Amino acid sequence: MTRLQAIKTVTYSVLIFAGMGFSALIYVSYQDYVDPKHVYGDWIEVGAPSYDTDVITLNRTGVFKNNRLITTQFKFNGKRVSIETGSGVTVYAVAGSYKSPQLKRISPETPSQRLIKKGYEHTIDMSGGVGGAKARRAALSDHFSGK
Repeated sequence: MTRLQAIKTVTYSVLIFAGMGFSALIYVSYQDYVDPKHVYGDWIEVGAPSYDTDVITLNRTGVFKNNRLITTQFKFNGKRVSIETGSGVTVYAVAGSYKSPQLKRISPETPSQRLIKKGYEHTIDMSGGVGGAKARRAALSDHFSGK
């Protein structure tokens, strides 16, 4: 084998190993991205009255709604959580930010629902605009009562 052939062989071997290493890194990164551990935990409904607030828990066992098991599995593709129950499929999109993780229901669209991960409630207004509704009602009441 000549010196030139040896250099080519070593170069191709290094490139092949580098390509395999890069491919393995991409595969492992993608598997971590779609790992459901990123959505495990309690998710609290935003904007609902305190007596009717839903708490959805996602974990290895399944999906719990207000401490009741509704299904034993869910799908997570890195961007969406799909929960299939006897009443149909509910899909939540990952929303918010790293400092304020949220889920927004996208299917069914109505009634709208937004959830925040437990422990991050301080990062948003949990009333979800209820204060604005109270202010509008008060303004209408004042208008019609002649104040």
